[in-house]
Amino acid sequence: MKHIVLTALVLITSACGWQLRGVVVLPESVQVMTLESQASNRFNQRLRQQLLFNGVTFPEDASSKVRLQIEPVAIERLTLSVSSTGQAAEYELNAQLNARLIDLENGIDISWNISGRRTFNNDVDSVIGTASEEKTQRQEIEDDLIRKLMIRLQKVQQ
Repeated sequence: MKHIVLTALVLITSACGWQLRGVVVLPESVQVMTLESQASNRFNQRLRQQLLFNGVTFPEDASSKVRLQIEPVAIERLTLSVSSTGQAAEYELNAQLNARLIDLENGIDISWNISGRRTFNNDVDSVIGTASEEKTQRQEIEDDLIRKLMIRLQKVQQ
């Protein structure tokens, strides 16, 4: 009985296209690439880790015909709402990622402008808590940008 339920569960999840979050099947044309990034170290580490996780290899000598160019990630903080005392009650973070994929072998040159948005509350009684929340939201918005970039890479035509 246990085997039947387990088999049924596996069949149902595989039939509906479910897969682990973060797993992206990338086309063969982008499986070997050179990463040229001007973004922060944390962003570069997370992006490289995600690409490696999805089967991309980076040649030591940068001899790849495919280049992924990343500009610095721009994150802007805006006041979203103000309390009755005139203090910021809620902030919004808007992020922009400009990326370019160049495939010399197949003549592909694609530019992407990827954006993300997050909001968080400002606790005027806990400045440290608000700063910590902002840091967390900045990290999560960068992770969102990486996920969106991976989806775009997945759709590159060979």
